[in-house]
Amino acid sequence: MPALYRKYRPKVFEDVIEQQHITRTLINQVKSGHVSHAYLFTGSRGTGKTTCARIFARAINCLNPETGSPCGKCKTCLALAGSDNIDIVELDAASNNGVDQIREIVENVQYPPVAGKYKVYIVDEVHMLSASAFNALLKTLEEPPAHAVFILATTEVHKLPATVLSRCMRFDFRLVGKNALKDYLKKVYAAEGVNAEEEALDLIAAAAEGSVRDMLSIADRCMNFSSDLSYKDVLEVLGSGGRESTRALFNAVASSDISEILSTVDTLCAEGKSVGVIAKDLCSYARDVLVLKASPSAGVTASREDIAVMKKEAEKYSVELLVSLINVFSSVDAEIRYSVSPRVVLECAALKAAKLAVTDLSAIEERLTRLERRLAEGGVKAVNAVKESVAAPAERPAAAPAPVKRDADKPMDARSVWGRLLTYFRLNESAASFALLSNVTDVEVRGDKLIVWAAPDSFLRLSDDEMTSAVTRGLAYDGAPYKLVVNKKSGGVDMDNEIARIKKMIGDAKLNIKK
Repeated sequence: MPALYRKYRPKVFEDVIEQQHITRTLINQVKSGHVSHAYLFTGSRGTGKTTCARIFARAINCLNPETGSPCGKCKTCLALAGSDNIDIVELDAASNNGVDQIREIVENVQYPPVAGKYKVYIVDEVHMLSASAFNALLKTLEEPPAHAVFILATTEVHKLPATVLSRCMRFDFRLVGKNALKDYLKKVYAAEGVNAEEEALDLIAAAAEGSVRDMLSIADRCMNFSSDLSYKDVLEVLGSGGRESTRALFNAVASSDISEILSTVDTLCAEGKSVGVIAKDLCSYARDVLVLKASPSAGVTASREDIAVMKKEAEKYSVELLVSLINVFSSVDAEIRYSVSPRVVLECAALKAAKLAVTDLSAIEERLTRLERRLAEGGVKAVNAVKESVAAPAERPAAAPAPVKRDADKPMDARSVWGRLLTYFRLNESAASFALLSNVTDVEVRGDKLIVWAAPDSFLRLSDDEMTSAVTRGLAYDGAPYKLVVNKKSGGVDMDNEIARIKKMIGDAKLNIKK
């Protein structure tokens, strides 16, 4: 018995789903007879590129095309359907990417078709051709014989040379929507006599990620698993952790329970669950909770019981926390590809996410706001007390140091003054100003002056009025009775002298030009 994606491969344009922007153009070309010499079909895998190429190749040769599609009954259609057909040539560039295979096509393209009007060459995964193979094809692709049509298909159009792109009529295939995939799957399962729950169909359609072929491959596995499919059956086939285990791990992360996190990860790995699948399930679960929080009526692929539980969980977590969790777990898949210990990568990501959950003050504020709404007016004092107890001292933002009153008669250490001045700039001034002061190494106190020895390249910026005013504010805030004096260090590059020298050179050059 053939695989479902082969058994239900469309034979006419009407059976191709969600690609009307392409099939309509191809149908009109068949009807009008205005066939181009080269086409480029690009798009994600399993969206119908090769299928449309085969249908189009037979349609332009059909003696009696029906609504732009091959009739499948005339002698030409019957001849092209045979295994000895030589008028429609398919080449897999992934395994035949050398210049010799292309040269063979260039040599044979001169011979006219045997059964039909056109000789069609379908080159799949054309981006895999070598540079020399592309060069060998260019001239023929630009000016082929009148009976030759080239259809190039690729999933990575950005890898094609611009010289090839400019010679082709390009069609971009789109990913198929989940609803369209689900409707198509219903028809396939009805024809196969398979019963499936709505939630199971939703899960299969969502797992396909817009690819019809992927959906039919998953559906084939599920159909062989059970002829009466439930949501749990599909989860088992896909190898997902299931909502219960995913929810347990998600809640452990969101509640910063390190022991539970490591225990749950250990249990899932012991069950043979893929680390990549666990991370992907966590990311999808956080995304579903976020969607339900933003719009309770939004569509989420899950059972009714799971959706009800997730709606309750959505009330407990803030949008910021959910977005942070999604960002953390969405990067796990890329990291484990180059890791010798994927499990450690997952555990570290989970602990990192748990740390983010600890500092999620917005979630605490959100819960307190709901509590305020429910309590009577007489309970306001209690609410305020709860707020004070929830906000831990470590979580409160650090305040700037209070102004210090100094004894004017007591001498002060220059390094201590400079250190407190840097602290002031770090908390109150711009990062650029703080970085400039941080590079100063020589500081001295003389009487009522704080003398700074600056390198020639930073002297002008430290002497700037705005910087001097900022330092004066910092010294006054610290109670240090000093006035800033900036001196230039010897050595290094003296920018003032350099600027003067360059101006003199420009002036001399202008005088020489006038002379």
